[in-house]
Amino acid sequence: MKLIELLTIVSILSFGLIGCQSTKQDRSESSKQQSAYPNIVLIYADDMGYGDVGYLGSEDIRTPAIDKLAGEGVYFTQAYVSASVCGPSRAGLMTGVYQQRFGCGENGPEGRWYAGETQNVGIPSNQPMLSELLEPFGYKSKMVGKWHLGLDEDLRPCQRGFDEFYGFINGSHDYYKADTVFTNKAGTWPMFRNNNIVKYEGYATEVFSDEAVDFINENAGKEEPLFVYLAYNAVHHPWQVPDKYVERMAHIEHPDRRFFGGMLLAMDDGIGRVVEALKEKEVYNNTIILFISDNGSPRGQKGPAGQGKMSSTGGFRGWKGDTYEGGIRVPYLMTWPDVLPQGKMYDKPVSNLDVVPTIMALLGVTSNGVKNDFDGVNLLPYITGQMGEESPHELLYFRRDNDYAIRKGKWKLTWNDSDLARPEDANKPLLFDMDADKYETTDLAEKHPEILKDLQSTFDAWDSQLPKSLWWGEPTNRKHN
Repeated sequence: MKLIELLTIVSILSFGLIGCQSTKQDRSESSKQQSAYPNIVLIYADDMGYGDVGYLGSEDIRTPAIDKLAGEGVYFTQAYVSASVCGPSRAGLMTGVYQQRFGCGENGPEGRWYAGETQNVGIPSNQPMLSELLEPFGYKSKMVGKWHLGLDEDLRPCQRGFDEFYGFINGSHDYYKADTVFTNKAGTWPMFRNNNIVKYEGYATEVFSDEAVDFINENAGKEEPLFVYLAYNAVHHPWQVPDKYVERMAHIEHPDRRFFGGMLLAMDDGIGRVVEALKEKEVYNNTIILFISDNGSPRGQKGPAGQGKMSSTGGFRGWKGDTYEGGIRVPYLMTWPDVLPQGKMYDKPVSNLDVVPTIMALLGVTSNGVKNDFDGVNLLPYITGQMGEESPHELLYFRRDNDYAIRKGKWKLTWNDSDLARPEDANKPLLFDMDADKYETTDLAEKHPEILKDLQSTFDAWDSQLPKSLWWGEPTNRKHN
């Protein structure tokens, strides 16, 4: 199906549905009208670096299922996430809005929430999420894996538009163990099925893949389109994986990197099973699959061997938590066989903020209906060539605590309060030409002070409008007009 034909059909079908308050109870009555809508599978990896996937040039890690998806769709070489840590990155992903605009610029304080010192920890209920925006269009939806978007009962998946949920609500979790009550050990907090705590056994990466595959097998091919949000906690620590996966990475000499590769392979196998289920149900061609990592590689990680070579930034400077490329540039791909070209590399900057507006544009929706309108854009006209050489983003902003960055065309200003590799570069703005120096090796601030000043002023104008973070207060280096 050609893109223009699809957009015409979807526009006709969605006319009159925009703004409707359809509920899950009355959804089935209109689902016949909505059968043309594509299924959506959104896969979010955890702490997977740019150098941890085969199609982007990894020479040791093997990711055959992910690589096959890249060959069957579009992959992005300048793909950014809106935050360099887990929670706010997911908040940007699921809203299409810079998460700082609704106060979620940092991970929620799980310890303080458990101690009863704070509440409403998560995306505010008045900020629409993709799962809620899809409800009027009849999507049958399931969230699997790591939520990290709301701890309070009214901020969990089944209260935020999902029909089903299996997973955990916090940020980091043991792969083999889960308690049946909340304790001060967040790493083994309970697993949930919908709103109920359930007994857990198995290896999380495999269990989460099973849940997604079962949902597809049970629901695909029916009148309701599907939305699956599969948020693996792989390859986030703790370092745990069955031996069978590590053994398949025997070609990697370094023991910690080999172990890490096994964790990644377990996720890759699961993704392959998800794709196979879609094909067996004969819905793959009309399914949008997105695969993205939530942020870049963490620094200084040591695996079971204690030798420290785990995830890779692919040569980019900095790590998770930084606003250097190593913290915010990630693997990112999109497939949709009925519409998108195959094996296309797209090299202009894109963002995880683009996921929601891209999907909603197919349904005829260009606004989320609240003051925090989409900051992302619909990528389809760009990656299909309708926009020529125009870039989806002239400006991208990044803010986490005191660290910040702005990307404007080829220029990037970045400020980090810590730089272990080059301490002399901490606590000052650096300027890079990303076309000529994507690895951020040469600071051009002194050579181009006028560009530095323009970028700083542009960032300050945006930053000064942001509210205080819900958890951590206001960054100390924020400038207000």
